[in-house]
Amino acid sequence: MLYASNTDTEKGGSDDMEHTLAVELPADCPLKCAFCRTEEHSGNPQAVLDTLRTHVGQNGYSEIYLTSTGETGLSPIFKEVVGMANSAGMGVAVLCATAGSVIPGLTRVEVSLNPYTSVLAKEAIAKAKELGIPVVISMIDEGIEEIDLETIAAQYGADGVIVRALQPEGASDRGAGTTRIYQRPRSSLGNFPATAYAELEAFRPSSPLITCIGPNGTFVPFLGGYVGAN
Repeated sequence: MLYASNTDTEKGGSDDMEHTLAVELPADCPLKCAFCRTEEHSGNPQAVLDTLRTHVGQNGYSEIYLTSTGETGLSPIFKEVVGMANSAGMGVAVLCATAGSVIPGLTRVEVSLNPYTSVLAKEAIAKAKELGIPVVISMIDEGIEEIDLETIAAQYGADGVIVRALQPEGASDRGAGTTRIYQRPRSSLGNFPATAYAELEAFRPSSPLITCIGPNGTFVPFLGGYVGAN
């Protein structure tokens, strides 16, 4: 199952209209990725918690998608939010780069794999497999070399792959590449893809519904360095 988009071309996703609550947690980061989309690893953890307490378990959300301004597992509220979602019977997906963000209670782990995260990302993949959590590989297309999604999935034993077009935000001053998504046939990945970032906008009409909360606890159109994501 392969979908591709650079602006508004082919779209793919789910027809069941599940609803995802995507949250960008305030968090520090030990990495220095050249295309980091949130150079300032800041936010208001308490405000995020306050917003979540009035929405987790409400409004028909079936999954919470956790990402961050840094490394997700380093957020001071990460484990509390996972526990909150687990108690509400929601699926919990996490975008991360290190094994510290991979904990029991998750239903999908999307691992950011690039030259800056490679060693740590492989540890995160291994830990997810040990815990029996489905893995998605998340990569950036800088427009330099061809990326074969099915080959990447096979190489890392992943159930899915997201290749994201490079965005002109954060540490990056240019856009490049094409956003593409692959899901292994007959795999179960919950509300995949979570269209929380601008490069996935073209997939929104036929993907699970999504509502985004930024690192200051406010509702935003997209997460990351997108203008208006605060």
